[in-house]
Amino acid sequence: MLQFPEHIERVSVLAEVSELRHRVISHNIANVNTPGYQRLDVSFDEHLFKARRQGQASEGAAPSIVQEPGEITKMDGNNVDIDSEIGHLNQNSMVFQMYSQILSTHLNTMRRALGQ
Repeated sequence: MLQFPEHIERVSVLAEVSELRHRVISHNIANVNTPGYQRLDVSFDEHLFKARRQGQASEGAAPSIVQEPGEITKMDGNNVDIDSEIGHLNQNSMVFQMYSQILSTHLNTMRRALGQ
C-alpha cells in the first residue's frame, strides 16, 4: 500500500475537520430562528496546538462539537448571529479550498513522478 508523507496525512485531517466545521456552521444557520437554540462550534485547533506544544503527536487531537457560550442571546434564548455565521462559513470555505488544493497538487506531483 502506498504511504503518504506525514504532512499530507495532517492536511487530510485538517480538511476533514474543516468539513465537520462546515456542517456545524450550516446547522447553526438552519437554527437561526429556533427559540432556545445555542450556537455550536468545532473545538480542534486548541487541542492541536496544545498537543504540538507538549511535543505530543498531533494524531491524538480529535475534533469535538461544543456549545459556544458568550454570544449575545436574543429574547427567545437563541444566540446565533446570522451575519457572523455567514462570515464563518465563507472563511471555512476558503480554508477547505486551500487544503483541497494542497492535496490535489501533491497527488498530481505523485502521479507525474509515477509517469502516469
